[in-house]
Amino acid sequence: MVSKRGFAALLACLALAQPAAAQSDADIKRAMGEVAGELQQCSVYFLVVTACIAEQRPDLAHTYQELADKVGKLAIASGRVVGVSDQAYAAQANLYTQAMMTSMGGNCTNIAVLLQRYSNFCQRLSQDADPRLKEWIACARSRRQTCDGPTLP
Repeated sequence: MVSKRGFAALLACLALAQPAAAQSDADIKRAMGEVAGELQQCSVYFLVVTACIAEQRPDLAHTYQELADKVGKLAIASGRVVGVSDQAYAAQANLYTQAMMTSMGGNCTNIAVLLQRYSNFCQRLSQDADPRLKEWIACARSRRQTCDGPTLP
């Protein structure tokens, strides 16, 4: 997984490689905010999976909890860079959790709904968020509103 320092270094390199135009800075900030949101969605996804499998597979639940913690820390740090407060982060986490639980009908038996939507994306993002940030910068510069990630249920 990419560290906070890795994200900061990537942003610094991208900023130096681009003209010092305000539009470029806004695109980078938007991309950082989008990736921070996706990291937060993945952190919540990992937490929901942890809760759903804890009784049957405590070993796997422990792994998912660790992923949730690591991705959550990066989401918080990335969000702070673009001005997301801790209170806003907590409120958004609650909304993500509610949306994910609703998509499963409030029943972990239906966890496949979340697995299908988030598993592959979140595994890749948790391993290295830098490629995703680069994708979002390209999307922001081309004025796209979405960038082919998971959407909330």
